[in-house]
Amino acid sequence: MACGACAVRPPSDPISSLNDPAAMPYDHEAAMNLLDATPNNPAYQRALRRIVVQPGYPIATRRMAFERELLHDRVELGHALELGLAKMDSLQWREELCQRIGELDWKEMTPTLIRAWARPMPSWEADLNKRAEARALADMWGQDRISDVLMETFIAADQIREANLRARCWEMLVLTGHTRRLTELLAAEVGAGAGGANDPMLHDLRRASRELGVLPRNREEVLWVQMLAGERHEALWQAAAAGLAAMGPSERAEVSLKDVPVIGAAQRCRPELLGKSKGELFALAAAGVEDGDSRRYSANFEGYGGTHSERLQAHEKELTWGDLLAIVMIREALAIAPVRAHIFEIADRDLRDISTEYGGIIRLDTLGRLEVVEFAPRIRGGDVRFEASNDMFEAGYAALSHFHLHCQAHDNSQYAGPHYGDFQYADATGVNGVVFTFIDSRTLNADYYRRGQVVVDMGTIKRPAAP
Repeated sequence: MACGACAVRPPSDPISSLNDPAAMPYDHEAAMNLLDATPNNPAYQRALRRIVVQPGYPIATRRMAFERELLHDRVELGHALELGLAKMDSLQWREELCQRIGELDWKEMTPTLIRAWARPMPSWEADLNKRAEARALADMWGQDRISDVLMETFIAADQIREANLRARCWEMLVLTGHTRRLTELLAAEVGAGAGGANDPMLHDLRRASRELGVLPRNREEVLWVQMLAGERHEALWQAAAAGLAAMGPSERAEVSLKDVPVIGAAQRCRPELLGKSKGELFALAAAGVEDGDSRRYSANFEGYGGTHSERLQAHEKELTWGDLLAIVMIREALAIAPVRAHIFEIADRDLRDISTEYGGIIRLDTLGRLEVVEFAPRIRGGDVRFEASNDMFEAGYAALSHFHLHCQAHDNSQYAGPHYGDFQYADATGVNGVVFTFIDSRTLNADYYRRGQVVVDMGTIKRPAAP
């Protein structure tokens, strides 16, 4: 008897067969064999590129498509990978692609590998230097030259069209332990040409290093520096620089980018705080956080393991001078009755709206007063999620913190504090965060958090009496 799988009939519409991820690899191969007679067929080439980068195809089919398109149109294949490799979640295929790029010595794919390497992949290899993209770069350039390649790509990339690539190069130099090369670049004499006086990104980064003493950690913080360096935020920049000058050297050494807007705000409305030591700020924070109600409300992380203490004292060693300044100033904002009234008004609307959580920023207004500003979500993804909009991000660069609410019910104490999605948000953006949670109809719990899963329960606030 003949084996049915061994007698595959050629498909009547080979392009449709290739466009169907659910078809079997031998059906895909039969379609390719037919179409190989006209390899320059644009529809065929598009189908091959789609197979290489689109989710859902068997790896056997992907291999056949890659090798064919490599012969047919290597340049267009490279463009497809430029768009698709960083977003690719099929880890086995992603590993194979990176390996093939290295084997082919396909140096033109260096920027694509860097962009893909910079994308966090929590379920993959934790050691960045062992990721498939890093191994491919090492195959092509040599292990000891990877930092050189990152620096050379940063300098040579187009300042406008490839700004994102440059930020990714910067991020990978930080993450792989080469910040010294970046500080040397920023301290170097500025001349003409690449990386010189006509480089707006480097100009802003040099200003941040020299005037504020901060070095961005990732792409988001590079953008943050560029936003703060714009004319719109010049007053904040100058206030922060003046505030930093009033601080002690040990306090200045701890400053990170997220602290700059807080220092600028303190310079305008609470300059006496800037002369205080870390110990003095901790005492102020403790007086506001540890006093009063002894109960602390926290999220339920049952099943995740680990400890997630939200007591200020538990994080004494982890909290930086900037963290403590933010906690003190946010607490002062929450002590203002109109600010509390505004938060409760937002919380009441959030309670009624099951299509999204609500959120916004805490900042100074134009008169130097602390205020809460609400922003509509980017999309409405359900009652337990808040999606920050681009407008909120842009406004948030100059804010003390972002905030959102957990107000699905008046008795919501089991969900008090940030959850893992909020931790991921803080890790990715670097911002200070505050989450407000209904404890009862007249009480909201307030938690401060930042990257690294550091959370401080700032206690509760009460609904102000109606006027």
